[in-house]
Amino acid sequence: MRTANHIALIGCGFTGTSAFFQLVDDYPIKGITIFEASGVFGPGYPYQEDECPDYLINNTTDTMCLAPSNRRAFLNWLEHHREHAPNFDAQGHLPRSVYGAFLKDVFASTLTVAAVKGIAVRLVPHEATSMCEDADGTVHIGWEGGDIAADMAILTTGRCPDIGFSVEAAPCGRLIQNHIMSDDLDDVALDATVHVLGASLSAYDVVNRLFSPQSGCRFGLSDNGEIKFIPGVNNRRVVLCSRSGRLKAVTSRAPMAITRKHFTIDAMRKAARIKPVTLDDAAEMISRDARDNGVDLDWPAIIAPYGDCLSGEEVSTRAGALLEAAIIAATAPPKPGAGNFLVDFAQHAMMDIWDAFAENLLSDEAEKFYREKVETAALCYAAACPASTAQKLLVLHRAGCLRVIRGVSDVRPSDKTGGFAIHHAHGVEPASIIVNATGGVDRRVASDGQPALIKNLVAERYLAPYERAGAIAHGAAVDMKSFKATGAKNIYLANMLLWGPGFFTSSAYLMAAVVERLLKAAFSTSNMNAD
Repeated sequence: MRTANHIALIGCGFTGTSAFFQLVDDYPIKGITIFEASGVFGPGYPYQEDECPDYLINNTTDTMCLAPSNRRAFLNWLEHHREHAPNFDAQGHLPRSVYGAFLKDVFASTLTVAAVKGIAVRLVPHEATSMCEDADGTVHIGWEGGDIAADMAILTTGRCPDIGFSVEAAPCGRLIQNHIMSDDLDDVALDATVHVLGASLSAYDVVNRLFSPQSGCRFGLSDNGEIKFIPGVNNRRVVLCSRSGRLKAVTSRAPMAITRKHFTIDAMRKAARIKPVTLDDAAEMISRDARDNGVDLDWPAIIAPYGDCLSGEEVSTRAGALLEAAIIAATAPPKPGAGNFLVDFAQHAMMDIWDAFAENLLSDEAEKFYREKVETAALCYAAACPASTAQKLLVLHRAGCLRVIRGVSDVRPSDKTGGFAIHHAHGVEPASIIVNATGGVDRRVASDGQPALIKNLVAERYLAPYERAGAIAHGAAVDMKSFKATGAKNIYLANMLLWGPGFFTSSAYLMAAVVERLLKAAFSTSNMNAD
């Protein structure tokens, strides 16, 4: 049987670093070549070491891992690197840049272990632009400076190209298209009103930065122990503008001890043998588990939280009430009939949700409806925000510094003001400064925005779009048991193009688990190609 002696990793942010670590730690390989276009191996896009310290990790410190077997890896590392966070809280949320320092250190230490084990590691600080296979499955990878041959290639490029609301420039308006690794937010006037497109975690980063201590304001405690906003010289106002108007649920400080026996992968497989699972079936399974945990779910309110709001003012007021309830659910000690059930359930059931999508257990109609109408709501719970961020948002909302607009359909230059006009469900909102934080990524395999390597793989038919019921969907066509591209012998995917046939979430644990499953499948004798 063919032996995978030389592995190529394409991309070295979190997923690439996890793959590098797991390969060196667990597998008898002789060589690894790692491509990283930025030239910085380890941190990747979301965890760059010199990024704004107001951008926080969404998961608690004690759950950040590198391999699924140890979800406390980051916490254990911090115990010996107090210089990065002298007084960290295990259930708190540190700056993403601190996790970047952890990843950089892991990468360096894994290089050392590889050297001790006699594994040759080659670092290529360039973008891989082409890939093809010989008849025997040898993978040839090219870049501007040369090419190499490997027994197996894994695409660990962590991020797809950005895609979001297209906004035309206005003569008297300011448009900030990207706040990541940018100083553009720092010179926004202290009395400005800033309209943020999106209500995602990226949008929350923008709010954190606009009201950072460096801006002259602070968040203190009142006499009764509640957080209060002390503006100082910062008189900014922020308006969160999105299609749904949904705000994120909040990560639990003390997760519920979930009992789950109805919504399980085995139960869904059993149901799917009779007929494809519908969303109503899945909701009923979750409701039964909720009742077993002492919680009654109000699905209409969950699906349509603004259903009875008749004005923009009612929407923003409701948003504040929902945010307050989410904070209470996440921070109060769990008790019978209460708690942060859906957030904790999503974490508990994450791999079962992934497998349900990967195995196409949902009916064609159910998956289509989910992708179009339900995914945004589901991600509010599956990718929740830190409690500290939510508390700041609530305080700003109460102080009149934060509003929420829903039903955004169009953003265009305004003939009246020379700035922008934001068209939404309850009217038109004038804006002079817009930050585009829609946070979308382009998961369309055949998109013109994809990088050269993806375009090459599609052109050479090693990679194809994911299809469901004859319709092209987001993501790539992948054997979801092995994570092998369906047109290839030894080309594997561990990146966002799995978020089409799989479950869309940015969990570090999930991507580490994907890497673990991929490597186990690739190195099993039954899945290696004959010489």
